[in-house]
Amino acid sequence: MNAVYKKDLKSAFTGMIGWVLCAFVVVVVGLYFTAICLQSGYADFSLVLYNTTFIFLVVVPLLTMRSIVEERRQKTDQLLLTSRASIAGIVWGKYLALVTVYAIPLAIVGICPLVMRAYGSVSLARSYAALLAFFLMGAAAIAIGLFMSSLTENQIIAAVCTFGSLLFLYLMPSIAGLISGSAAASLAAFTVLAALLALFLHWMTKSLVLPSAVFCVLEGGLAAVYFLKPAWLEGLFPKLLNSLALFGRFDNFVNGLFDISSLVYFVSVALLFVFFTCQGFEKRRWS
Repeated sequence: MNAVYKKDLKSAFTGMIGWVLCAFVVVVVGLYFTAICLQSGYADFSLVLYNTTFIFLVVVPLLTMRSIVEERRQKTDQLLLTSRASIAGIVWGKYLALVTVYAIPLAIVGICPLVMRAYGSVSLARSYAALLAFFLMGAAAIAIGLFMSSLTENQIIAAVCTFGSLLFLYLMPSIAGLISGSAAASLAAFTVLAALLALFLHWMTKSLVLPSAVFCVLEGGLAAVYFLKPAWLEGLFPKLLNSLALFGRFDNFVNGLFDISSLVYFVSVALLFVFFTCQGFEKRRWS
């Protein structure tokens, strides 16, 4: 893992991509910090981070699109897959290298609360709690981008898929507000999710038996609930979207709440998609 970590970290800063993305994050956060805190006088650094969450839509696709795709393009992935290194070690090395690149500009902007503290009364605990949540949220987004990069051999497709996934997560609270809370709407939405899960299982196993069985069981359960207890489905899907909204969970830290459940959620998403990436690598090794 250490060799892969050092190689990917060095690769990020050998070219321009690492330097440009770090500079982009620092400049964007610095501009919002100047406008919100220094000029407008708001002594709340979490507002700065809240208004800059859109940078994940730009930074994460560009940061992760080369991670695995470049290995395939240069055929070096075959060396990795046939080496003695474990699949988990390879994936974790790549993931931690990406997270390190992302952490560098956050360490720089972490000086901002100290600047405000020198000229006024600022809650450092609230500011750095928001910065911690911002970091973990970005780490979860990077894990999603790494997984998308493992699904294709084209950098552009990997970047577009990552951008589309993060955009959906970014707009998820708004989408939840547009969906009807009726039981029929929830049934239709969960049917689509069951179909997507079946397609994912088919991609992982190349079998029709397991995905078909899973879809039939899920759809049968949904149909039974719809006809027997339709009240259980009313408003369930919008609630699910709100609870799964990655960026929406940052609102609690802006409101001054240290939400441990949101931190656990960010870590869980990161671990889940790193696991998915490991399974994709394992599938590629044996195929």
